[in-house]
Amino acid sequence: MTVSRRQGDPWALSGVLFVAFFIASLVLGGMLASGPLHLSVAHPAEVVNYFTVNQTAALAWSLCLVPSAVSLFVFVAPVATFVRRIADERRALVWLTSAGGALAAVLLLASALFGLMLALPAGAVGLDLVDTFRDLIFLSGGTLHVASLGLFIGATSIAAARANALPRWILWLGIVASVLAILSLASLILYPASILIPLGRLLSLVWIIATSFVLALGKQRKSGARV
Repeated sequence: MTVSRRQGDPWALSGVLFVAFFIASLVLGGMLASGPLHLSVAHPAEVVNYFTVNQTAALAWSLCLVPSAVSLFVFVAPVATFVRRIADERRALVWLTSAGGALAAVLLLASALFGLMLALPAGAVGLDLVDTFRDLIFLSGGTLHVASLGLFIGATSIAAARANALPRWILWLGIVASVLAILSLASLILYPASILIPLGRLLSLVWIIATSFVLALGKQRKSGARV
């Protein structure tokens, strides 16, 4: 395996920050909450009660997602630069990488803001509006966010695979993660497919951590290097 040391890009470590803040949102939200909430199937009255009783937990969850989304947006830039360097004339892959990553960041930020809208009034909004916010939180922070991550990771992995520019295990991880993440869109029609959301998300987070360190340390391969 031939590895080419390039100058590392410290901004790539923003991918690790994205994962860290995201995990912090889950941990803090879980620790501060009185119990779990199955957001996708909960009745609006349950959602109101949950956000009223667990306002601190909801605020912690939302406020951790904001820097997570910002970190992801920052991470997109060094990854897009990496893809631009190795993709040759395949500009579509550069565009898909940038668009998929930016969309994933925007959707996660939107989910955090929708959560804040429910947490701050402490259940003072009407049930219809609560139901709408509940759906928007689930879609923007769940299905659509994960599918956008899949697009971002998939385009990057395809470009890196053609150029042998990342370690083989990261390439395969990225391909599997992107397939599962994009297929999670089926959950919009078939509820059992919702299992693909956490699976696609988990593999995507692992891929992002690995790729962050590779790009930050300058350990990516030269285009065309032998694995």
